[in-house]
Amino acid sequence: MKNEGSRNIISMSKKVSISKLMRFSIIIFWMVMMVLLIQKNYFSLYGDYLKPSYAAGQMRPKEEWMGVYWGKDKVGYTVSTIKKKMRGYEIFEQALMDLTVMGTPQRIDTHLTSQVDESFTLRSFEFRLFSNVFSFKAGGKVKGNELLVELVSGGTTTKSTIPLKEIPCLSSSLKPLLLAQGLSEGTRVTYTVFDPSTMSTTPVEVVVEGKETVSLKDKMFKCYRLRSSFKGITLRSWIDEDGNTIKEESPLGLILVKESKVDALTENWSEKTKDIIAASAIPVTRAISIREPSYLTIRLKGINLKEFNLSQGRQKLQGDLLEVVKEQLSGFTTYAIPYDRGNMTEHLSSTTFIQSDDPLIITQAKEIVGSERNAVEAVKLIKGWVYNTIEKKPTLSIPSALDVLKMRVGDCNEHATLFVALCRALGIPSTLCVGIVYSQGSFYYHAWSEVFVGRWVSVDPTTNQMPADATHIKFVEGGLDKQLEIIKLIGVLKLEVVDYS
Repeated sequence: MKNEGSRNIISMSKKVSISKLMRFSIIIFWMVMMVLLIQKNYFSLYGDYLKPSYAAGQMRPKEEWMGVYWGKDKVGYTVSTIKKKMRGYEIFEQALMDLTVMGTPQRIDTHLTSQVDESFTLRSFEFRLFSNVFSFKAGGKVKGNELLVELVSGGTTTKSTIPLKEIPCLSSSLKPLLLAQGLSEGTRVTYTVFDPSTMSTTPVEVVVEGKETVSLKDKMFKCYRLRSSFKGITLRSWIDEDGNTIKEESPLGLILVKESKVDALTENWSEKTKDIIAASAIPVTRAISIREPSYLTIRLKGINLKEFNLSQGRQKLQGDLLEVVKEQLSGFTTYAIPYDRGNMTEHLSSTTFIQSDDPLIITQAKEIVGSERNAVEAVKLIKGWVYNTIEKKPTLSIPSALDVLKMRVGDCNEHATLFVALCRALGIPSTLCVGIVYSQGSFYYHAWSEVFVGRWVSVDPTTNQMPADATHIKFVEGGLDKQLEIIKLIGVLKLEVVDYS
């Protein structure tokens, strides 16, 4: 099937090729999600001063440093501090990582400062993310049963209110809460934690699995081994009998080890780390030689298939075989926009990062479609406009539709986020999809969209495809809080191409 719009070669001075952009897309997932996961390392804070025998008033300022390793390569560090305040504590966390992307150094740096009360319940926070070309800031204050949030990104400030069923804590508060109860084998507790990177709360279960001896730099430490779990993602920590964090293991092959400040900042840094692109590709032994196939059968290995809803829409899972059939834009009745049947509220609503009710988004959407009211044709117009207007460039960011509209640059995440916002602004139900797509011999992690135009149809505004070809395999649907689950695939998913056409 031929795509609408131009497929002429684009000047490399302005845009990278689509296939290269697909490869770049994983940069966003790895670099942003890796650092956010490190920021979530629930036990990287405090030291031996917080024990059950200590009263809260006896806590003293302390700083803890950890080196971040990807395999044997040191790629970053974290630092955590706590200060006693008049009515609680101030907690600061920084996580910095240097990685190589197609031979080019890339840095991402996050800062999280939170104010908590005597029981370590959240009162306010400020979160900042810095990268080579992008910065993001989020702040929030708890007021009653609401969290008042302010986001600053790309020169844009947006405010929103998040209702809270209960007042949450931040991940940095979990260790003191647990240590205050005392560590003992079999302890199992669950806390509601607010994640400033996704603007959502999630339950986190912490289990003291047992005791274990850990060797670190020729020293032996008797430790408690802890497991923390959220959204199916597991992190493990080893804490010695004095409450010091000795080691942590995160998804994606990251290992954090306790170091002095000097060592964390200066020692063991790798001159050349593994390249993310090469490390993240999912190779297949059988290449797909057809451009934009309409049918694919693929065998999935190495993951728990029950953790993902893979049988829906155009996908059908039988055992470990997944069949994908590209949709047809015929055989169903579409509608005149806006969709008004009242059963698509979730897919029509404005969110923190999909600001479909913003006047700028609404105005742009109306300009794109003009007088067109047929849902299918309107979506084609929006897809083509996003494809032709947004510069295809790797962008380290937390995607925001309003920022993308103003900056007009980004990778697959930015394309998909803006596309969904524009659709919703016109009353077209739509959602974000995250999974994998085939490109030049391997599968890569990718983001695209789905729209309801009388039936659900996949749309990839980055590649100008509607419907998207059958190599688009969806694992996760929804916003950033749900997209984090894609991390469960990275490094473990194996694929075997069985058939395609």
